[in-house]
Amino acid sequence: MMEQTVVNRRYRVDRPVGAGGMAVVYRGHDLLLGRDVAIKILRPQFAADPSFRARFEREAEAAAGFAHPNIVDIYDVGEEHATPYIVMAFVDGLTLKAIIEREGPFHPDDVAALLLQVGAALDYAHERGYVHRDVKPQNVLVDAAGVARVVDFGIAKGLADADLTEVGVGLGTVHYLSPEQASGLMATPASDVYSVGVVAFEMLTGRLPFAGDSPIGVALRHVHDAPPRPSSFDRSIPPAVDAIVLRALDKNPTRRFPSAGALAAGMAEWRDTPAGGVPEEPAAVAAFSPSLSRSRSALTAKPAPTTAVPIATLVVAPPPAGQVRSTGAPSTARSAGRSTTGDDLGCATWLVGAAILIGLVGLIWFGFRLTPRLADVGGGAVAPTMLAPPATTTAGSAPGGSGEPPSAARTGSRANDSTPASTLVTVPDLAELPIEAATDVLNGVGLRLAEAEPVFSDGVPAGAIARQSPPPGAVVAQGETVSVSPSQGSARIDLAALDLAGRPADEAEALLRREGLEVTREDVPAADVPAGRLVATDPPNRAAVGETVTIRVSAGDVVRIPGAIQGQPVEQAAVQLEALGLRVRERFAVGQATIDASGLDLATTRIVDGDVVGIQGEGVNFEALVPTGTEVDLVYYDAGQEGP
Repeated sequence: MMEQTVVNRRYRVDRPVGAGGMAVVYRGHDLLLGRDVAIKILRPQFAADPSFRARFEREAEAAAGFAHPNIVDIYDVGEEHATPYIVMAFVDGLTLKAIIEREGPFHPDDVAALLLQVGAALDYAHERGYVHRDVKPQNVLVDAAGVARVVDFGIAKGLADADLTEVGVGLGTVHYLSPEQASGLMATPASDVYSVGVVAFEMLTGRLPFAGDSPIGVALRHVHDAPPRPSSFDRSIPPAVDAIVLRALDKNPTRRFPSAGALAAGMAEWRDTPAGGVPEEPAAVAAFSPSLSRSRSALTAKPAPTTAVPIATLVVAPPPAGQVRSTGAPSTARSAGRSTTGDDLGCATWLVGAAILIGLVGLIWFGFRLTPRLADVGGGAVAPTMLAPPATTTAGSAPGGSGEPPSAARTGSRANDSTPASTLVTVPDLAELPIEAATDVLNGVGLRLAEAEPVFSDGVPAGAIARQSPPPGAVVAQGETVSVSPSQGSARIDLAALDLAGRPADEAEALLRREGLEVTREDVPAADVPAGRLVATDPPNRAAVGETVTIRVSAGDVVRIPGAIQGQPVEQAAVQLEALGLRVRERFAVGQATIDASGLDLATTRIVDGDVVGIQGEGVNFEALVPTGTEVDLVYYDAGQEGP
């Protein structure tokens, strides 16, 4: 099936709006009901394969029985020229993946608003015995009003299916695949919860929790590696949100949230999550490092902060063999027989232990005090690539405000020095500064700069800083690193500036593809534009990198026969065609028997006596482009005719 054809004499296929490995989705129009639809058509190479046809039919079966505001509606299922198709509601919006790439990362409240909708859709499907098994941002459509709809139940199966998952068969997209699916085990609703957790991680951080050089490598990481905390990529993410995401990404399905809706509710209530609910950092998380070949932002990753062991966690060693340690009040007999020497020994032991403890605390304190001084004098340590701290006086400046540089002051011996272990500074606003200028600003307050991956920005010139982490105003210790993302310029291409109108179609397509846009072609009537040259684009003004632009190419002095005349009174249709420049030659009446034999259902199409049922002529068909002046015969329904 190609664009500008009519499927089942009802659905006009316009232009492709999406594609997957198994099918292509076109924007279309229901000529009967006069509404836009999405038409999902199985690729020809798979149409003859029974397994692919079964999967395609399973999607229709799964979703057709659903009626939920966050699941895309299925209108019709059919087959044209041995190729199956599904007609769905058309969602005028973007995939969540495109939104994340364009606008992410997002605040936890925004993530919760999206997850509440996705969770409601999945809970609805789970309650009816279906597991989606391919939850990913590409399968969530979001319209301009912010309403999300889950699509593509192509690999969804009922929980009671005997062949739910075949061992060794990978289902779903590997970056969002649950560990049990990656291991070839049965998928359950908990598998969808895991995938939603990956989606939440990506929305919060703008990146995926696991990366690899191959799909197998990514799958293995889902199985074996502990997920990183979202806050390890963005320190502004609260610990409670970390806890929620890590619970959703637990390797053990039984320890995840009981449902996708429960995960969404937890994210919506993250402010109420108690501090004690935050899990300990998994051992494998600290060693996690994204592939450096994949992301330069891995160079900006910071180690987990060092924490002192509380004294309360120290454990007293058991006494040597032969000694008695009382766990309660001594008995009367033992008290009566205990000498004052034993009392003195116990007291001395306690004093020695206290002295040792005080000495350890003193050594720890002295070590913290001594470390920066050793760094100053060399001591075999490698000096950090740190630029000078601020010239202004801080809590660590020499008493009396002598103006002595901090580095010189640190080399002096001051017995009563009250300088804190680290000086806190406020992160400056680096927005729209060049990298060099931002480096100077950070150096001036004793902070480092690390350059992360560039991002698109409509408002920030190319090369200037569009994003930073930690954000402006955050309070951090001197010596910390600020990660910045330079702008790549606007992600939206000014189509008008390309001056495409009137260019040959091939030349216009090449220019658009050079700008990073996808291109589809639509031939349109245009008497004033030579055939083969560009008339217009859709969208007309601007398009984001990666979006699809439809180029409307002149077919010359031709007209399109409107499919909407089917079902109109015959005389009204004749007037409309002649107004377009066509010649209506004959009007043929046919009875119901002839119409039934053609496969047209009068009840479904709502055609009544006197309405057009078809057209005839050389090269004539509904929605076809024909030269001006083409002769057309109209065929209409005559209820009075008994036979053909």
